[in-house]
Amino acid sequence: MPEEPHLYNFFGRECPWCEKMHPLIDRLMHETKLTVVQLEVWHNEENQKKMHEFAEQLRPACGGRLAVPAFYNLKTKKALCGFVPYETLEMWALGV
Repeated sequence: MPEEPHLYNFFGRECPWCEKMHPLIDRLMHETKLTVVQLEVWHNEENQKKMHEFAEQLRPACGGRLAVPAFYNLKTKKALCGFVPYETLEMWALGV
């Protein structure tokens, strides 16, 4: 039975750093078989609300404010923010 998605990526459609992360997210999903729920927050109020649910955890990772690209792992309660190397993204996703 597939695992319930627990990884979130919050991004902005016109964000160049978000765009650079998309191939790494695709690679992560392909190699680990994990699902990353990708939510566009600049133009979608529902997705903004979802991001705000994790604001307490995301702000420290994003330098004290909400920013994109941002990542949240429901299982480990860990957040990432900004462009990160693939290895960092993978470790975050796997809870290492």
